[in-house]
Formats: sequence, C-alpha cells, structure tokens
Amino acid sequence: MGREKELHLLHEDLGRGDFVAVTGMGGVGKTELVTQYVKRYGEAYGGITWFNDRERGLAAEVFKFFVLQLNYEIPQELGGQRLSLKQQLEWCWSNYPACELPILLVFDDVTHLDNFREVVPSDNRFRVLVTTRLQYLDPNFISEVGLDVLSPENEPGKALELLESLLGTKDKRVQRKPQAAANICQCLEFLPLGIILVGGYLVNEPDLSLERMLQRLQEKKLAEEALQQRESLNKYERGVRAAFALTWEELNPLSQQVGMFLSLFSPKLIHWDLVVGVVCDLSPDPSPTMRGENIDLSPNPSPTMRGENIDIVPPSLVGKGVRGLGLNWSEEKLNEGKKQLYKRNLLQREEEREGCYKIHALVRWFLQERLEESGEIKGVLKQTFATAMITKAKIIPKQPSVTDIENVKDFIPHIEALAESLIEEAKDKRQGKIITSAFLSDEDIIRPFVGVGWFYQGQGLYFLAEPWLKQYVDVLKSYFGEEHPDVATSLNNLAVLYHYQGRYTEAEPLYLQALEMRKQLLGQSHPDVATSLNNLAILYYSMGRYEKAEPLYLEALEMYKQLLGQSHPDVATSLNNLAILYYSMGRYEKAEPLYLEALEMYKQLLGQSHPDVATSLNNLAILYYSMGRYEKAEPLYLEALEMYKQLLGQSHPDVATSLNNLAILYYSMRRYKKAEPLYLEAWEMYKQLLGQSHPLVATSLNNLALLYSSMGHYDKAEPLLLEALEMSKQLLGQSHPDVATSLNNLALLYSSMGRYEKAEPLYLEALEICERVLGNNHPNTVAIRENLDLMQQERTSLDIWSHRLGYVVGILLGIVILPVVILLVPFYVLWLLFKRLFTFLFR
Repeated sequence: MGREKELHLLHEDLGRGDFVAVTGMGGVGKTELVTQYVKRYGEAYGGITWFNDRERGLAAEVFKFFVLQLNYEIPQELGGQRLSLKQQLEWCWSNYPACELPILLVFDDVTHLDNFREVVPSDNRFRVLVTTRLQYLDPNFISEVGLDVLSPENEPGKALELLESLLGTKDKRVQRKPQAAANICQCLEFLPLGIILVGGYLVNEPDLSLERMLQRLQEKKLAEEALQQRESLNKYERGVRAAFALTWEELNPLSQQVGMFLSLFSPKLIHWDLVVGVVCDLSPDPSPTMRGENIDLSPNPSPTMRGENIDIVPPSLVGKGVRGLGLNWSEEKLNEGKKQLYKRNLLQREEEREGCYKIHALVRWFLQERLEESGEIKGVLKQTFATAMITKAKIIPKQPSVTDIENVKDFIPHIEALAESLIEEAKDKRQGKIITSAFLSDEDIIRPFVGVGWFYQGQGLYFLAEPWLKQYVDVLKSYFGEEHPDVATSLNNLAVLYHYQGRYTEAEPLYLQALEMRKQLLGQSHPDVATSLNNLAILYYSMGRYEKAEPLYLEALEMYKQLLGQSHPDVATSLNNLAILYYSMGRYEKAEPLYLEALEMYKQLLGQSHPDVATSLNNLAILYYSMGRYEKAEPLYLEALEMYKQLLGQSHPDVATSLNNLAILYYSMRRYKKAEPLYLEAWEMYKQLLGQSHPLVATSLNNLALLYSSMGHYDKAEPLLLEALEMSKQLLGQSHPDVATSLNNLALLYSSMGRYEKAEPLYLEALEICERVLGNNHPNTVAIRENLDLMQQERTSLDIWSHRLGYVVGILLGIVILPVVILLVPFYVLWLLFKRLFTFLFR
C-alpha cells in the first residue's frame, strides 16, 4: 500500500540504533508495513527474527526460539544463584550467534510495554522493531512511527491506490468511478483491513458496481450497529465488521464452517497439512499410559543413579475421527473452503513458511463470534478440534524422545490454544456462567496442560513447563473443587517438576497434599496412592532421609503387586527404586536381585530399547562398579549410554548421567585420558540443562576434582572441590550424605598435599555426618573412617621422621661443621690483628 514515508523513517531510526515502534489501531497495517520493510531492507541485517506477543507472551516466545530453533539449553542458575526471568533472557541474547551486520528483532503485537522492557536486549548489535496498539510511548525508551487510517487528510490517494491494487490492473471500476470508490473507503473509515476485505469481495463479484457495493456496505453497517453486540467496537472496527459481514454472507456454508474451525487454531502459524490431518485422519494414534518423571538421584562419590516415579493420570477416550462426530469433509472440500477464505482475504499465506497460513487478530475475533452464534455446528467443530489436540497431547510421554518431539512440535501451539480456551472457561465457571465444559469430558480437560507441560519438562525446559502445570492445578480446582482425584494428580505433577529441579522444600508439601487427598478420596489401597507413596519416598531419598524413604517404598511396592499383579511396569519401577535405596545404604546383597528382576521385567513389558530399560542397565552397572566388578559394569554402561542417545537425543540429563557414570568407571580403572573428556562433557551438559547450581552439577564437580587430584593437578582440583562443597551445603543442607562426600574428597586432597592440619577437621565432620545419617557400618562411613586413620598414621609417621631427621642433622652439624669452625677461628683472629696494625701504621 506504499507508505514510503514510514518505511524511510523506520530505516532511519533503526540505523541510529533506536528501538522503534510502529503504532496504530488494529487493522491499520502495522504488520504489513514491517513485512514491507523486511523485504526492502533485509540485506542490511545479518539475521532477522520475528516474535509474537499476542498468544502466550514475549518471554515464552523468546525462550522457544532459542531452545527449539537454536537448540540452546538455557541455564536456570549461574554462580550458585537462581536466575530471574530477565537474567535468563539476558543470557539468551548474549549467546545469540555472532555476525558482522546488525540483527533485526521484530516484536509483533506487543500488548504490555513493561513486559517488553523485561524481554528486549540491551546489546547494541541488535535493532529492535515493534508493532503495537499502544500509544504515547516513552520517547526516552522507544521511537514511534505512527500509522493512521488512509484518509485523504493523512494519506491522500492511498486508500484508492490500495483498493485498485487489490482489484488488479484489468479491473477499471476504481478508475471509472473514483467518487464511488472514495465513498466506499470512507464508509470503511479508511481502515486498510476493511479495504482489503472489500477488495477481496469485489474480486469475486466482477459485475458488481461500486455504487451497489457501497449500498450493501452501508446497509450492513447499520444492521451491525443496531445489534450492538460489542460495545467496545470503535467506529473503525465497526467498518471492518460490516465488510467482514458482507464477505461472510458470500461464503458458502462449507467455507464458513472451515473459517470458524480455523479460528480455534493458534492464528500465527497454521500448517495446512496439520489441518488436513486433523479433519481427515480417521485413525488417531493410540493413547498410551502416561508415565511419571524419572527423578535423578546422585549418591557421591559413586556414580549418579536414577529412580523413576510413576504418575498415573485417569484414562480418557481416544478420538473417534471427525466423521464420526458429524463432519463429512473430504480433503478436497477442505481445500475448497480454504481457497474461498484466501480469495476473500480472511486467510493469509505465511510467505516465509511454505504451506502455512495465518489469520489477522480482528478477523479471528469475528470468526469466533460467528462460531459462538452457529448453533449445533459449534459443538461439532469444537469437539473435532479438541479431540484432535487431545489425541496428540495423550501421546506425549513424560520423557519425550527426539522422535516424540518431532512428531508433536507443530501441534504444540494449537494444544496451547485449546488450553487457553479452557483457562477462559474456568474463569467463567468460577463466575457461575457455566457448569461444565461444553465440548470436553471431565477426563479430557487435563490433557492439554499435562501434554504441553511434559513436552517442555521432558526437554529440560522447566521455565516453560511450570506455568502450564500451575494453570493445570487452577483449572481443575475451578471445574472439580478443591478436593478431587484429578486435582491430586495435578498437585503431584507440579511436585515432580519442582523435585526434578532440586526444589525439594517446594515439592514436599505438594506430595503430602496429593497423598492425603488420594487416601481420602480413593481409599488406602489404590494405584494413585501407591504413586504418591513412591514419589514421596524418592523425595526423601533425594534429601538423604533414608529412614523415611524405605517404609514408603516397601508400602508402594506391596500395593502395586496387589493391585496390578506381579508383572507390571509400575512394579518394575518400585523394585528399581527400592534397589537404589538399598544400594545407597550399602546393602548390595539386597539391591542386586531387585535390579535384575526390574531389568528383566522392563525388557519383557517395554521391549529391548526403552528409557526404563536404559535406566535399569545404568543402575545395575553402578552396583557392579561399586562391588569392584568393572568387567561387568563397562558393557552395561556403554549400552545404556547408546540407548539414551538414540531415544532422548545427544543433550539430555540422562545422557549426562551416563557420561558421568562411564567416566567414573574409567577413573577407577586409572584410564584417566578416557575419563576426563567424559567428565567435562557431563558437567557442561548438566550446567546447561539444570542450571549452574544443582545437586548433579555438584556431583560432577566432585568427580572431576577427584580425577585432577589423582593426576596430581592439585591446583585444578581444589577450587572445584570447594565449589562442590558449598553448593551441596546450600542445596541439601549441612547434614546430607553428599555434603559428607564433598568434605571427604576435599580432605583427601589436602592429605595428598601434606596439609594435614586442614584435612583432619574435614574428615571428622564428614565422619560425624555419615555415622549419624548412614550408620557406623555404611560403606561411605567405613571409607571415611579408614581415610582418617590413614591420614593420622601418615601424620604420625611424618612427625617421627621429622624428629629423627632433626636429631641426625644435629649430629652432622657436630661432626662436620663444628671442627671446620674451630679450625677457622685462629685465622680470623690473626686477620683482625693484622687489620688493626695496618690501620695504625698508615693512618
């Protein structure tokens, strides 16, 4: 539509390094202007990245870009301090790929300037361009390029120019009837979106005169104003509404239904193949049982070990396929509806993404209004969309593999759109406007939140998972009340997220609340009660409170066997977890048969290649390592590592765990050159995935320091051990077994350096913790006691040898040096006499 002046201003302001905002009302052409700018001046930038604020907020969009597009792992903590949202964003921008030219960042449809301030980078290598409906922005922060309607006063001739361009060069109606064309634009209040809609209408009515078009538009505008359905509509939006209403009437019923159906999707990026699959796929993927998150457990200096908790979610019906729901759309019919919407400018092609479309926010608003007024078809359309999204959400496992992520990633924005509609419904429910969901069963309400939460959580994107799991709790409380089995499940899932992040004090009350609620609602013996017992036991294990963990594990195992039978994945998980506990308590003879039984059960039930099988291989290898049976441990470690990489990708907490464990094995075998790169890779991966301050990061620091100490690199080992000790104390408290391990390792270093006065109090403190927490006969307690005894023996031996050496040196002085001194004294006296005589004679 031209806008040459505005394009020049944009380039000029951006060239100075200013933040620039294109401001104006909805439908005025802000995004179109930015699109024109990018096409014209794109070569002036080393990269262009586009973010949208309208859907889920800028911060989430930025995080998704860095994680899903650039494959970055954003740290949660640095230097032992948890990063704020702003600090995490600053880390992202500072790690944006370098290039010689400036980088253009487009923030489209910004709704809150304060949120934008938190997100925008301060680095001057970025150029920032914003579109927003906000006005009167802070001139000290951002420059404004305002867009107004295409009125003759503001943009002489531009409205007619836009209309003429829409009709094409062969259509002469605007040239022949310029006044009628001008009156049409005036009726639309010169708003570009309205002119675009009317242009699409006229293209499909080549014989319609402009005068008749104007008459229809005026009649429709009056009719729409009389309805007063939206008091918030201003005069410009009423003009667009009239144009939309006229366009709507020209669509056949099928195209109208397709338009209403598309309004349910996230509007910014609609993959057409995805829509076709939703409508025409009659065989949705089966819904597997959802499984709980594996919680990383890290006994040290032994290898890191993993225990799984199962999170049972009530099953829901698999979608039957849309034809069974009442839509008889073939792919051909669906494409015809799309074509009609596109021809009338209700649907826009996404130029940068082949096969993708978008819908303007105002158009989507009008389409959703029509959907709410559409009668019986509304339920069918909503049910079809919801069923498809829920079917996809169901197949997202708690630990999505690379294949899982690839299969569902294009659905995630639309599953989120469904979740957002449920959030709005929940608000209406709290206000008493509705009783229950109009298009979802109670069982299916949970699916979008759990699916999206697990999609992010399984990739280590906890900051993106947390808000969905929190909303999950709130929505379920709105629908079902404060006490309901699904509310208990939502509390459990949020606790699992906090547990996985090492936020134990936040996880414990949620686990306890979920357990108590399940007992009251479901009875003392129920699979969900067993799940809560298991999860709480893992938490206490992670906190080093073994005496509280064991009875919970035993109770959960017995309950699973009674309820689910002797051979079930949950039974295998309980066996595995109990074995981990016994291993950590040094009761190896009780751990081995449990590990072997769990591994065999997993293979029979889940197949030879599965994350749970890899976990069992890893845990069994750890046991053999601890028993000194290295030849049995190494092949198990290698098999687990390869399986994790294939199933979960190259960068994942479980991959880091396997790298760490294999490195420990090589360290113990004195194969230091093979151990060091594995330790470093695991440490770096843990920091990126879990943050700078996490129990597993402390474990990696300890292990790497022990390696350097054994290699004689004491200067590299000491700062790592000090950092690990401080981190363990902050995260786990003063009396945790991992703290004792860190104290022991630091004391061992000082002993090796002969600094016994620094080593002894550390050994004593570590021994006191282990005797109190683990008992006198635990392997760690015994090892620390032996280390202390050995150091004291070395120190005593050194004192004895020092005393003897002093005695020998004294004798040597008497035998060798004293006679020499006696021999030299006369000569010294003679020299003094001679010096005095010389001074007397020649003074």
